[in-house]
Amino acid sequence: MSQLTKIGSRYRSTISRLRRACSQMETLLANGRLKCTNCELIYESVFLNAIARFEALLNELMQEFVCGAPSSRAGCYALIKPRSRLVFRVVLAGGRAYVDLMPFKDCVEIANRFLNEGKPFSEIEESDRNILAQAALVRNAIAHRSESALKRFRTDVNGVDLLPPNKQFPGAYLRRVYRAHPTQTWNELYLDTLDKVGVLLASSW
Repeated sequence: MSQLTKIGSRYRSTISRLRRACSQMETLLANGRLKCTNCELIYESVFLNAIARFEALLNELMQEFVCGAPSSRAGCYALIKPRSRLVFRVVLAGGRAYVDLMPFKDCVEIANRFLNEGKPFSEIEESDRNILAQAALVRNAIAHRSESALKRFRTDVNGVDLLPPNKQFPGAYLRRVYRAHPTQTWNELYLDTLDKVGVLLASSW
């Protein structure tokens, strides 16, 4: 198994565990063993975990694309040849301990500096990019809880305006079913998209 395949598989396993955690919380809630507000807090924690792991995945993939084995795909190649992975991490982070690659548009912009036309990051479909952009707004509302972050969450994230005013918070929103056939919550949509994009990127080099 190649290093890229391992990276993609690890992330898929993470998303599967997070899905199971939400399912278990719903069972506890239905059985009266968990309060709704606590369930919503757990959804927020699960979502933050998924986004943080996704951003770490993007960092891993960026490093592997630039420093690892050459791509077998036409048009996919690194624009630089770092002396080592450590040197590239320093260059990528610009002297900081960590580079922010979310929102995803920032990842594509940074990828353009090191990879031909930013590929494969730049090849992610627009529909998936839009969902990732919404996910970043939800993440900000959970992580910062500031008035400005919540305002953007309530005005710019699809489906929030359909909730009662007292429920227009990330936890309640993530649990909301937005599609009846087949049934799917907003949380499942985001987790599905993170899973899909992560595995697709890992297999696109």
